[in-house]
Amino acid sequence: MVERKLRIGFIGAGANTRKMHIPGFQKQEEVELSVVANRSIESAENVAKKDSIARVAAHWQDVVQDSQIDAVCIGTWPYLHAEATIAALENGKHV
Repeated sequence: MVERKLRIGFIGAGANTRKMHIPGFQKQEEVELSVVANRSIESAENVAKKDSIARVAAHWQDVVQDSQIDAVCIGTWPYLHAEATIAALENGKHV
């Protein structure tokens, strides 16, 4: 039986996310780093390239609405935590 990996999307990839969360997820064989949305496309592209994240999204809303994402890691400043969490949960994502 082939098990599908847990596909993670990142909303924000600041210093703490890059230092703690991304390396932690990379250690898990059953996890796939699928998409990242950051403050700008250029910033997201840099993180994706450096940390082997498959693709980038233009906006954080794209991550929570992505049918290929199972869970999101919210690595933004606190002002966006509630809004992004609620949107992710409303779209059936684990947070």
